[in-house]
Amino acid sequence: MRVERARELGLCYGVRRAVDMVREAVPDHGSLQTLGPLAHNHILLAELAAQDITAVSTPEEVTGSAVVVSAHGVPPHTVREFSERGITVIDTTCPIVAHAQRVVADMAKEGLTIVIFGDANHSEVRGLLGWSGSRGIATLDLPSLGDRDALFLGARVGIVSQTTQRIEDFTSFVQSATVEVLASGREVRAVNTLCDATRRRQAAAAELAREVDAMIVIGGRNSANTRRLAESCAAIVETHLVESPSEIQVALFKGKRCVGLTAGASTPDSSIDMIESRLLQL
Repeated sequence: MRVERARELGLCYGVRRAVDMVREAVPDHGSLQTLGPLAHNHILLAELAAQDITAVSTPEEVTGSAVVVSAHGVPPHTVREFSERGITVIDTTCPIVAHAQRVVADMAKEGLTIVIFGDANHSEVRGLLGWSGSRGIATLDLPSLGDRDALFLGARVGIVSQTTQRIEDFTSFVQSATVEVLASGREVRAVNTLCDATRRRQAAAAELAREVDAMIVIGGRNSANTRRLAESCAAIVETHLVESPSEIQVALFKGKRCVGLTAGASTPDSSIDMIESRLLQL
């Protein structure tokens, strides 16, 4: 059985940058706490924990003199809170996410009602909502008819996206929203805030999926971009989402001549290497 890697996979620039920044900061600060996981991958977090870099869930849990803001970003009031407490902020917000934050903040200043196409429970989206003040909502579906009328009546509306959504889904959402908003509103402004690295990984995974007998997507099941990689591949070929080599079962790949590998943007190189080695032993 042959194993082929997608031409782009694994840690994106934003996550790799965040990991490097935190590791470089450890000698100056000793143990470090991150507000929320630095990225959504258990193996990566275990590697960081071995270097005394651990995650807390709320600002109140931060006990050290410094805190790390994850690549997903946070609302501006969170940074102010740490500053008021005299806590140094090591801001590893992904530059793509930071751009989306600026877009949302500018829209809020102009008085637009802001619709964020994304998972309202995701840490990146919660941060974007914070940058919108009280003018934003997050959704993957248009509000119901009554709520929509109340929200958009006479409104100027700005639409952005969680950075890891698929371009096809965002485009479809913008098209539908534009029709609905213009029926009762005055203006629609859509800005593409999607991460190009995520798009390239999805395209590379789909390209490889068309050439193999099965795909393995490596990454955390709580990682949004990893799940979307798996969804894209599953529409083409048999696909398995795995986090560790122990999940590779011989029976799943019996008779397969070629298996493709891709990995989410928060998946460390070590995970990809271990799973590839496991497959080559079958």
